[in-house]
Amino acid sequence: MKQVINSFITKHCLIEEGDHLLVAVSGGPDSMALIHYLIELSNVRKINLSVTHVEHGLRGEESKKDAALVASFCQKHTLPFYLYEANVMKKKHQQAISTQDAARLCRYEWFEHLMHKLGTTKLVTAHHGDDQIETMLMRQIRGSLSGRKGIPVKRIFAGGVIIRPLLAVEKNQLIAYCASHDIPYRKDRSNDEDTYLRNRIRQHLLPFIKEENPKAHQVFQWQSEVLTDEEEWLHHETKRTVEKVITHKTPYKISVSLEAFNEVAKALQRRAIHLILNYLLISHQLQFDRSHIEAILNLIRQEHPSGEVHLPKNITVEKSYESLIFSNKNPHSEEGSKKKELILPTPGDLEWATGTISAEVIGKIPFKNDPYDTFIDINKVSLPFIVRTRRDGDRMSFFGGGGTKKLKDVFIEGKIAKGDRDLWPIVTDSHGTILWVPSLKRSNEGVVDDKSENIVQLTYRTYT
Repeated sequence: MKQVINSFITKHCLIEEGDHLLVAVSGGPDSMALIHYLIELSNVRKINLSVTHVEHGLRGEESKKDAALVASFCQKHTLPFYLYEANVMKKKHQQAISTQDAARLCRYEWFEHLMHKLGTTKLVTAHHGDDQIETMLMRQIRGSLSGRKGIPVKRIFAGGVIIRPLLAVEKNQLIAYCASHDIPYRKDRSNDEDTYLRNRIRQHLLPFIKEENPKAHQVFQWQSEVLTDEEEWLHHETKRTVEKVITHKTPYKISVSLEAFNEVAKALQRRAIHLILNYLLISHQLQFDRSHIEAILNLIRQEHPSGEVHLPKNITVEKSYESLIFSNKNPHSEEGSKKKELILPTPGDLEWATGTISAEVIGKIPFKNDPYDTFIDINKVSLPFIVRTRRDGDRMSFFGGGGTKKLKDVFIEGKIAKGDRDLWPIVTDSHGTILWVPSLKRSNEGVVDDKSENIVQLTYRTYT
């Protein structure tokens, strides 16, 4: 077994001379075999070891005995030992997550803290070949895309990496190793319960798979490494593709050209959607499942030019004519919804929910007009200028035409997404007469002519 692990470590460049390894030890046979193996390795290679144990407080005296065993083992072998007593239930209620997820979050927050404190750059965990099979099957059952690659041999974490040198061996080998070296360990009885999917796979599927192929752990590990390489390439291609189809991007909103997206290979469309969603949720670490992705694809494929899909964490995906708009709760939007009516200084600038509106007094109209500008003869309107959000029944006259038009129709003709209309700035005079809907339409009020002497240039610049 040692030779297999040694070869695996060499193949993946997991441990090098001079490394200071932080080893996560639970007290079970897997982690006790791992720390024993690393102690022997440290006698050959110049590496330093520190051990940490997380007591989750979920199994009463049993979990306390686990901690005592690890502490005693470390004392016997003169290893630095760091115990963390986690408050899993508090984390569970704070984050509104499952007990398992809360326990994992507590563990890894502690690991990160301890790595920084000790100056270590490698965290070693005892995940083994059977864990790999269980993980890959579990994610396959749940319909994960990128998760099919299973547990990575190493991954970036806390300014360093997590390494898993035992993925090349199976649990029975680790138990046999403990027996042959008289290594004490404890058994977590909760692993035998059928409460969790992983346990059911372990109890019912894994024995069948191993009966069919006793070397199944090697096959699954090989598949994991191949899929990891392929996923890395596909992720790179997806990022390149997404950059080409995005037409507008802020931390809270991403617009995609539907025409460009429909040209994307179907093999990348799901990945592109998943990547865009995660751009909006970097701090939430939310996993979108198959139903979310398929709902968005169905929205894209439907013949109707508009529609919406609502997802967790206040994410909305809106189809609006030629665009697909991904958005979440925007701080600017909250501010804009409160400030429904503001005075535009003349001259001066006004910060609005979606951009900046400026007013500048000028002597004459520039030869070339910007589509985001308009010009008002202030002798023909009542000041001050007011900027507000739309209201029910809003109508406006329009430059070059007679009569009035519903503001709703102005938005529809301008192909403005429904989600944007409630925040779109409307510029009026002091009596509430609509003068200008930025970048869409201006009214017949305050039109500049050859006799105009007091001209104000209004400019609207959206946030980028």
